[in-house]
Amino acid sequence: MVMLGGGLPGLLTTKALELIRSADVVYVDTYTMPEPGWLIDLARVEAKGRVVPASREVLEQGMARIVEEARDRLVVVLVPGDPLIATTHIALLVEARRRGVEWLVVPGVSGVVSAMTLSSLQFYRFGRTITVPGPWRGIKAYSVIEYLRCNLSLGLHTLLLLDYESGRQLQPSEAARILLELEGELAEEKGWERILPGLLALIVERAGYQDYSVEWYRLASLASTSREYRSPSSIVVPGYIHETESEALQVIHRVPKRAIEEHNKLVRGIVACP
Repeated sequence: MVMLGGGLPGLLTTKALELIRSADVVYVDTYTMPEPGWLIDLARVEAKGRVVPASREVLEQGMARIVEEARDRLVVVLVPGDPLIATTHIALLVEARRRGVEWLVVPGVSGVVSAMTLSSLQFYRFGRTITVPGPWRGIKAYSVIEYLRCNLSLGLHTLLLLDYESGRQLQPSEAARILLELEGELAEEKGWERILPGLLALIVERAGYQDYSVEWYRLASLASTSREYRSPSSIVVPGYIHETESEALQVIHRVPKRAIEEHNKLVRGIVACP
């Protein structure tokens, strides 16, 4: 069984293409990344074997069957981006190991890493990556605020992934409103000072695609915008912004120096994790 990173449109590796063409069956992950249609189309053109669009149910509930199929056939699980970002994909490898089925991991260009690097912030200064759940989950994810404040207290940047389900990704403005609401409730309960409304946020739209864009807001203004962003999009909330990062934000993304200074003042006010 091959866990294969399909990368992003136009960024498929030579090795990935070779394995797709050689496979007896290609399962194309359709749920961990918005708009996987391009990868399904590519697999149908290039693969000589069977191509199966694979929902979460196919990959999770049908895991044992997929692994057993790989015992005597070349089975490729084709994932947009890098193949081991989601826990479901790691679980497939665990199942293969338990059943004594040989497996191979072939990395691909990661949309998650692309979003971090396109922010122009230093990659090694990113902390925990967090997903903002959509309102359709019916939950109050206070842990999102706790993790975000923890990163900020350490001066670390945060990549916020936006929930995705049934062809719809949470809009950045919706995510910002959720963050502000949750922080407001926690601030009232715990006696915190609210800081999120004044923090900078970078919207990274379609990271890794040729038509990507990066725009900046304060979180309060992001929450009130009516702008609709294309999928996939994510939010980067900077931690403490160093001098070289400040220069990059000003020159590349047109963030005013004063906005960066005000952001840093707010970040300095968080002295410890919740």
